[in-house]
Amino acid sequence: MGLRGMPPTHARSLWKSVRAYGFTITALARHAARVHGDRLGLVVDGWSTTFRDLWRSAEGVAAVLYVEPLERKRLPVVLACAGPAMEVALLAVARLGLDVMPMSPRLLDDFRRAVPGDALLIHDGDAPEWHRGPAASADQIMSWASTDGSGLGRTRHRARIVLPSKTVAGTITPHVQGAMGVQGLRQLAGLHDRLGIVGTDVVLACAPPHRGQGLQMLGMSLLTGATLVSAAHTSPADRIRIVRERFVSVLSASPLQLRGILDELERAGAEAPRLRRIMVAGDELDADLVRRLHATWGPIVLSAYGSVQTGTVAVATPEVLASHPGTAGLRLPGSDFGVVGHAGRSDATGLLWVRGAHATVITEDQARIEDARLTIVGALSQPDTAD
Repeated sequence: MGLRGMPPTHARSLWKSVRAYGFTITALARHAARVHGDRLGLVVDGWSTTFRDLWRSAEGVAAVLYVEPLERKRLPVVLACAGPAMEVALLAVARLGLDVMPMSPRLLDDFRRAVPGDALLIHDGDAPEWHRGPAASADQIMSWASTDGSGLGRTRHRARIVLPSKTVAGTITPHVQGAMGVQGLRQLAGLHDRLGIVGTDVVLACAPPHRGQGLQMLGMSLLTGATLVSAAHTSPADRIRIVRERFVSVLSASPLQLRGILDELERAGAEAPRLRRIMVAGDELDADLVRRLHATWGPIVLSAYGSVQTGTVAVATPEVLASHPGTAGLRLPGSDFGVVGHAGRSDATGLLWVRGAHATVITEDQARIEDARLTIVGALSQPDTAD
C-alpha cells in the first residue's frame, strides 16, 4: 500500500504500521513518526510538535489514560475540547483501540443525547453536571503528554472514530466516520492524487478534527509528511497572517471561511498571499465564489463533497471547476453517488444518495448529475459552522 510517487521505503513503513494497527489513524501516526521523524508535523494555537514527538505524546497520554481514569476498562471516549489536546487525545485513544467521539466543546450540551453514559469525557473548563461517567480535562491531557508511554502494548481492537451530526429536523445521530478503514485510506489516496500534497507543503486547515474535512486533513498530513496548521475558530485576518508567517502552500476551508478571507483582503487592500492549492468543502459551493477565487489566485481551487457517514465521495479539480464553476466534481475511486429513484449513473436531478467508506446513505441535499459531474442545487443539510 502506498501513494503515487511514495518511495518504496515509505510504502513498506506504511504497510508495516497497517499490519500492526489496522487501517486506522494510529497506523498513519506511527508511520509518520517513523519516516518523517523530526519534521514539523502539527501546529495548533501556537503549540507545535514534530511527527515523532506527536507519536510519543499520544503514547504517553494513552499510558496514563489506560490506568487512570479508564481503570483498564474498555470505555468509549468523548473529546469535547479545543486546541492541541483534541489532536493528542484523539491519537491517544485510537492508540488504545477505543471508540472515540470528537465534538465541538460548544456543542457538548446540544449533543448530550449522543454521549454514552459510561464514556470518558475529556473536556474544556468544568465537566457538565449531567455526565456521570469518568472525566479528564484538556489541561490534564497536555500534562500527561510528557509521560513515557513507550512500553504500552499493542491492542487487537481497532478504534472507530464516531462523529455526531444534526439533521435539519434536529435529530442527533452518531456515525462511524469514513475517514479511516480500508476505504478511508483509499479516499485519502484519491484526494492525494487530485490535491497533490507533498511532504514539503504546509497545510492550513480551517476545520477542526471533529469535522470530517479537518479529520481528513490530519490523516493527509500524517500520510504525506506535510505540516498541518490548524486554525479553527480564528478570524479571517488571523488566517491571512498565518498563511504569510507559516509559508502556507495549501489552504483547506469552507466557502464561508473563504469568503471571509477574500472580504478581508479587499477591506485591507492587501495583496493576496501565495498559495499552491485551495480545497473547498463543508458547504455548497457557488459559481461566484469560484470566480472570485480564480480572479485572486488563479485556477488552483478544488472542491470536495461528502458526508459524515461516507467521507469524501466527489472532488472537482481546478480544470473541472474552470469550465463548470460550482460543481462538486467527479467520483473518487471506490465511491459512488446518484439521484434517488433513478437507475445507475444516469443524468438526473433530485434527492442525492452517496456511497462511501462505511455506508450508503440518502442525504438531505438536492443535486444535479450531468456527464458524471455532481452539482448541489439545494443544500438542505446544515452548513459548516466551524467559525
